[in-house]
Amino acid sequence: MRRIIVILCVILFGMGVYQTSAQQTANVGIEITKKLGKDTKKAETESAVVSNDVMKDGKIVIAAGTPVTVDIHTEKRHGLGVPGTIRVVPISTTDVNGQIVLLNGGEGKYDIGKNRRGAAVTCGVIFGIITFPVGLLFLCIKGGHASIPAGTQMVATATLN
Repeated sequence: MRRIIVILCVILFGMGVYQTSAQQTANVGIEITKKLGKDTKKAETESAVVSNDVMKDGKIVIAAGTPVTVDIHTEKRHGLGVPGTIRVVPISTTDVNGQIVLLNGGEGKYDIGKNRRGAAVTCGVIFGIITFPVGLLFLCIKGGHASIPAGTQMVATATLN
């Protein structure tokens, strides 16, 4: 008898938790509005906006053109031909009521600059042997800058209440 009561309580409690935690999610289209590159700051709101209206039950929840806060991770290019990288991850936006809506965007957008490792090392070694002190300067060749152009689209997931 105790087992039956415990099992019923677990089932009923589990159903109650499921019903209260059920929330609707929606895909949010995001457009990058300006070119992101080596001089971009870490977290900006001017660099991305919501591209389409987000609807819930026939009503607009997040309007198109709403600014999106994105986290921008950049790594500088280095010597030996190592390229720079840039990664954009959406963090949050606001709904029509002004409340903050968190976004889950996974990795967002990612770009790697031009890789010049082969050219830097090959030229550095060959010309370093032929013309010893001057040829080693080829090892200072840097990789390319990473950039994400304006107008790039990405998708994030928002949990709507």
